[in-house]
Amino acid sequence: MPLQNDWLTEVVEGWTGRLTFTLVANGADLNGTGMTVTDMILTGSDGGLIDTASDFGWVSDAAGTVYYDPDANDFKAERSPYKVRFEVTDGAGKKVYFSNAQPDEIKVHPR
Repeated sequence: MPLQNDWLTEVVEGWTGRLTFTLVANGADLNGTGMTVTDMILTGSDGGLIDTASDFGWVSDAAGTVYYDPDANDFKAERSPYKVRFEVTDGAGKKVYFSNAQPDEIKVHPR
């Protein structure tokens, strides 16, 4: 997903609507068939980890599209920007991360 204004996405504090992202490998959308989204690593600007357990997964593994369903307290403007990575594991247990360079960022605006 190309970045706009240097942010992966922007939301308002307290946002609980589903967010979707497309994982990209070598300039193309990832074909994640046979792979599992095993973790979503989300941290606030203070470095604190946000609990995302059971809030993420594939929308379409073949298209490389993942979702995140944030909880009401996940996004706070004072902890913005948030850094995000998805961990994907193949059938042999090998892990890769998206993004694999600098983490993508989510900007949070106050209500």
